Amino acid sequence: MALNQDKVGETYPSYTYEVTRAKIHEYAVALGESDPRYLSDGDDCVAPPTFAACFTVIPGGAALFADPDLGTHPALVHGSQRYVYGDRALRPGDHLDCTPRIADISIRGSNEMLTVEVECRFQDTGELAVTSEGVIVFLGSAPQTEEGAA
Repeated sequence: MALNQDKVGETYPSYTYEVTRAKIHEYAVALGESDPRYLSDGDDCVAPPTFAACFTVIPGGAALFADPDLGTHPALVHGSQRYVYGDRALRPGDHLDCTPRIADISIRGSNEMLTVEVECRFQDTGELAVTSEGVIVFLGSAPQTEEGAA
């Protein structure tokens, strides 16, 4: 089954994430990070750049995979991930409002590429914290054209 192209641009319900010192420390340790800012118990504690994976990749994608009209299926791989940060570092105590959106659905051969953006904003100011852009490759589900049929 092919992905539903009409879903491009659709926004899914927002969710909230609280950045905690424990989660920052846990993530830094899992990565083998030694930067003292990531392990600090003081006011200088900040999250590593890829920390956004904790609250955007799985939670952001969950609503999309629950959407029966999108046409997702389990034959998939993670294609790519990138983060664009605002001007303020993520710190313990930050509360973020995150909104997933289908940014694009494209076809490459027999595969479909689903681009999911999750925009997260600081609750206290509304300013951009981070935008996550992930590409999920759905294997073999692209519609076949006359030219592509064997």
